Amino acid sequence: MIEFLPLFPCPVIKIDTKPEFNNIRNDLISFCYSERENTPTGITRSNKGGWHSDILLEEEKFHKYKEFIEKYITKSFEPYVNSDVKIVPFSYWINISGENARNNEHNHPGSDISGCIWIKSSESSGSFRFTNPNDFTHNPLLKTFNHQTKSKFYFSERYFFRPIEGEMILFPSVMNHCVFENSDDNDRISIAFNLKIYEN
Repeated sequence: MIEFLPLFPCPVIKIDTKPEFNNIRNDLISFCYSERENTPTGITRSNKGGWHSDILLEEEKFHKYKEFIEKYITKSFEPYVNSDVKIVPFSYWINISGENARNNEHNHPGSDISGCIWIKSSESSGSFRFTNPNDFTHNPLLKTFNHQTKSKFYFSERYFFRPIEGEMILFPSVMNHCVFENSDDNDRISIAFNLKIYEN
């Protein structure tokens, strides 16, 4: 018997929040633009050419959207984590990326899990890319695997997500990631967040 064991995978969770997302989409877009109007300069982190809000966690008008996001975070982890584990969001922020804007490669130090939900996007608004954190990706063995094996076990140096409205991803904060240039003349909007893990 031959077994192929994909040891030490890097867990990433993808969640589709539709159709519930569709009920709040327009209000959420309006909220994001109103935040930019209030602080048009924003702050600079990984964003190049786009607008990055300050932290939203304590804003009362963000509360109902925060509840929506946290409901899906909880649902996503429930099947996988022990009941005595608490996963607590501690920061949220908005990214609005106009044409040619991007987010350079980065990670999120000081956080355990990070994530984002896409609020507004299109097929040409730029891919989200993960860089494999495992040194194994530089091993010559990886280059010998056929495409089917690489796809089945996610053996690659990089992995791409196309931003889709209403989709959320959760991932280890140490994973390097970037978002490519928006080649659409419509904005790409996302809300990103950081989470801490506590064991009771």
